[in-house]
Amino acid sequence: MKNILVILPLILPIISAVAISSSKIIKDKYLKLFVAAVVFLNFAFIVNANIFSDLEIIHVITVNEFLDIYFHIDQLGKLFSYMAGFLWILTSFYSFEYMKHEGKERRYYVFFILTFAMIMGISYSGNLFTLYIYYELLTLSTFPLVIHADSKEALQSGKKYIIYSFVGATFIIFGMMILFSISGNMNFIGGGIKGIGEYSDKTLLLISFLSMFLGFGVKAAMVPFHSWLPAAMVAPTPVSALLHAVAVVKSGIFALTRMTYYIYGPMLIKELNGDDYLIPLVIATIVMGSIIALHQDHLKKRLAYSTISQLGYIILGILMLNPNGLAGALMHMINHAFIKITLFFVVGSITYMTGKKYIHEINGLGKHMNKSFIAFFIASVSLVGIPPTNGFVSKWMLGLGAMEANQVLYIVILLFSAFLTAAYLFPVVIAGFFRRGDDEKEGDRKELDPPRLMMVPIIMLSVIIILLGLFPNLVINFIDVIIVDVF
Repeated sequence: MKNILVILPLILPIISAVAISSSKIIKDKYLKLFVAAVVFLNFAFIVNANIFSDLEIIHVITVNEFLDIYFHIDQLGKLFSYMAGFLWILTSFYSFEYMKHEGKERRYYVFFILTFAMIMGISYSGNLFTLYIYYELLTLSTFPLVIHADSKEALQSGKKYIIYSFVGATFIIFGMMILFSISGNMNFIGGGIKGIGEYSDKTLLLISFLSMFLGFGVKAAMVPFHSWLPAAMVAPTPVSALLHAVAVVKSGIFALTRMTYYIYGPMLIKELNGDDYLIPLVIATIVMGSIIALHQDHLKKRLAYSTISQLGYIILGILMLNPNGLAGALMHMINHAFIKITLFFVVGSITYMTGKKYIHEINGLGKHMNKSFIAFFIASVSLVGIPPTNGFVSKWMLGLGAMEANQVLYIVILLFSAFLTAAYLFPVVIAGFFRRGDDEKEGDRKELDPPRLMMVPIIMLSVIIILLGLFPNLVINFIDVIIVDVF
């Protein structure tokens, strides 16, 4: 029975996606109702599996010790699955309204739900090979979402996304083969695989670690493998929100965490000095992402480069290799998801209601989209790291990790990037509330906030951003269990 509980969140979205693909099975008039039922039911299955399936190991296909697909739910998997499941529900309802003007809704929902299954497979993977399989299936399920518009630009962006992803996959499989030849084991074990550090050829261990870190770093948009992400902004806004908040980039972060703390372990990486090779790239990711964001007039591209910078924060926390650093990284993984999906939902609402996509076009729009721009302001304040929002909590924890690592440079980088974050986000709020539009007449107060299906998720997310800032212990206590497991 417990085995079934683990499998249900993995197979329900696949079966549902197949059903959605046929208009004979799911009629057009029932399509959205069916999608809503699936995301709610799957979240219930996630909760059930996470509560009642502790320590269950389910082998699905075992050819040998390398080719072994099995699932195991631990605390890190629970954290990721809860985040994904909840945000999938909000994105579904937002999509019900937004996708009306994008068209091809049935195709969208097929791959939207199928991607949910891939994320659950990543969450519950018990070893590196299983994670790798679902990681690559995620590329295939999100590709049709990226090219949804079927325009020349969309197809070019999709091609870039696929090429970058497959380059990353090559790095990963190369590192996995070296690792398996050394250890004969790729199972996730808190603190790393026992005995792997006793291998005499440390150079091969270092090569395997760096190869996989760079490979998983592609989806985490780490410099120099970042440019696919801004290009993917040609996708519909709900897709952009999912790419940035949950589906792709956070899967990259999740995989980096798994590899670092459940395969090699922090002690071995310190011994190999593996972090020293990667930190310069991470600092470049943080700073470069912020600086380029400053120069973007296109709203979604400004947020895309912002994501690159913020992902750098999380990767930096992972590479601090201490409890506070990892806690800050995991906290920011969650907090950034809620913040960035809010920002994208608001930008999508602006485009949906007005057709405007550029910052220079939104002067005075905050007077007509009051609720939307207030939500954008709350999320912006949080991303900068100002209390009492959730962004402050995770950045404070990252700062503690930097002090624990005796790295003043990290704190300087975090503060500098926070200043740049304010510099590229607050002008959007200023333009909306304090500048007068070219065609605006005195006393003109036409209501342009989006319909309820889009507005309610935005409001809920804004409230959560504040609540997680005021009451962070709900997540911190959850993360503390992970920290105990790996240190």
